[in-house]
Amino acid sequence: MSSEGFNYDNMFIRLLNRLGDVFILSIIFTLCCIPIVTIGPALTALYYTAMKGITVGEGYVTKYFFKSFKQNLKQGIAIFLINALAIFVFSVDLWFWVKQWKDARLGVARIMIIISVVLLMVAIMIFIFVFPLQAKFDNRIKVQIRNAFLLSIKFFPTTLAVMLITALMIYGVYYAPALALSGYLLIGFGAMGYINGALFYRCLKVFLVTDEDTETETDDDEEKIFSDKPIQ
Repeated sequence: MSSEGFNYDNMFIRLLNRLGDVFILSIIFTLCCIPIVTIGPALTALYYTAMKGITVGEGYVTKYFFKSFKQNLKQGIAIFLINALAIFVFSVDLWFWVKQWKDARLGVARIMIIISVVLLMVAIMIFIFVFPLQAKFDNRIKVQIRNAFLLSIKFFPTTLAVMLITALMIYGVYYAPALALSGYLLIGFGAMGYINGALFYRCLKVFLVTDEDTETETDDDEEKIFSDKPIQ
């Protein structure tokens, strides 16, 4: 078959390219999460690469991932540790008050359970949106956390969808640990990145600078920032 008769842009070839990107993204994301404390910059790089793939196209996965990972290493670690600590504290607090209610039926325990649930949900909602924000915008930690909270409320259906996807992945580990972890390593984390990345990009694109003629994102998106004022 001549090269003229082979369409490199057909759907099948593009699908294979995308699957290759998903596979590579899953592998390097997993490797970069191994130290645990680097989960934050790894998630940031995962979403940055996925959103780049959505706006620019296939390819350059490794280049985009490690570019973002390196740029967001320090702040990504700090944000992850802050969020992880908050989720841990509120989870322990919830467990404690639930135990108090079961053991002693203390009236105050019911109130504290509600407060603990609300605080835990807020921490989880911030965790969901803060790393996509870190991937696309250069701000101080407190600004990223504040804007993540505001966006998680503004785009609550997206927040809920990402929560559901995460819950299903966690359930997969509980139901079939070996099979689930193998699948996530090979393709699952990359697929999650692209699915969540598409959801997040729909929320964030209104804040991104775009080319007025092409309506596509410019290549210097990592330099765009939110102002220090709360987003609307």
